[in-house]
Amino acid sequence: MPAAVATRGVLSRVVWRSSYAQVMGSVTVSAARLASMLGNRHQSSTDLADLALSIDPNRCVQIDSDLTLEDLVSLGKFFKRPWSYLLIDEPEVLDTVGQDNRSLRNQKHPPSAALLDQIHAVVEMLSTAADLFPETTFEVPAGITSSTTAKTAGRVIREFLGVSEQDQLQAKDDFTALRVWIDAVHRRGVYVSQRNLGDDTVRAFSRADGPHAVIVLDTRDSAYARAFSLLHEYAHIVLRSEGICDLEEHSRIERFCNAVAAAALMPSKFVYKVLAGRTFTGTADFDDELLRELSKGLRVSQAAVLIRLRELGVISTSHYEAMEERRSRRRSEHERTPGGTYYPPRINRVGRRYAREVLGALDDGQIDRQDASAALEIGEHLLNTYRAELGTGEERT
Repeated sequence: MPAAVATRGVLSRVVWRSSYAQVMGSVTVSAARLASMLGNRHQSSTDLADLALSIDPNRCVQIDSDLTLEDLVSLGKFFKRPWSYLLIDEPEVLDTVGQDNRSLRNQKHPPSAALLDQIHAVVEMLSTAADLFPETTFEVPAGITSSTTAKTAGRVIREFLGVSEQDQLQAKDDFTALRVWIDAVHRRGVYVSQRNLGDDTVRAFSRADGPHAVIVLDTRDSAYARAFSLLHEYAHIVLRSEGICDLEEHSRIERFCNAVAAAALMPSKFVYKVLAGRTFTGTADFDDELLRELSKGLRVSQAAVLIRLRELGVISTSHYEAMEERRSRRRSEHERTPGGTYYPPRINRVGRRYAREVLGALDDGQIDRQDASAALEIGEHLLNTYRAELGTGEERT
């Protein structure tokens, strides 16, 4: 059976069973479906104990069981999925996350349930983009491979994105500087999503599907740190090695993408100009203060500055390791950023480029308000204010 026909068959059964559940008050749920959903999130039936289901959770994952509509709603909230999602009989198969570039991968540390939820949301974004915006195509510079030097790759990427030294220095604050780079990546057709990833083993991830690609940044990071993650993930997309990243340097690909991102953010002439002849002395307090000054002057994170200083030979590898260890200890508190008001984080969750395209599809009659609100991950009643906030944000830049 063709995949499209099979999908329509599944959906028609779900629609029928959803109607049946609403009328009759209960419906049979597949144990295989429920067990797979728990397994995919590294959970078990004991994690359902607090839901006060009408039936023993252990029984639900062993044999097909009749659940009430209230049970389904509770489970839907637990899994952060529409309750009708549980009415599919087949086991849940989650999309792969691409390459696992984290330093923890050799310990078989799986993505957390919170991260899997965010990956699912991003997969839905790309699926919507494929349906509504088939003409959109992301762009990357040609000729860059893992054999290209980081210096060359960084220079080519910066030129390709069209960000000048003046653009970078004129940014009035850290979030304006981040916006400069996000807008540049958007112009090359790559969506940028900013979300709370809820997993301390991951700093960012990227995914490409046909002509569409998305980079996901962790909103718990500082704006400067997100800018570095953005260029790091763009380097992965250029190399077609997308996946989840912690930006640690225990793997060759992570070290290379870090070096490329640092070179793109900080051309050597730019670094030496801001450094202004000052040198690192090996004294912790002096060196850490100089690092902070360079981070502010270059509009990039301290981690990125350290990587670039090492690559340029301004500091030795041992000096880098000592300073990075101190910086890493400071990061847990000082580089985390609280959320802002309601609408800016909601817009950033899908990114301004994607939001504009979805609202354009709504205006053109391709989708209705319900579909638009689902694609933007907001309530339908918030669409008008969301649109106004998006326009206000455009005017500020």
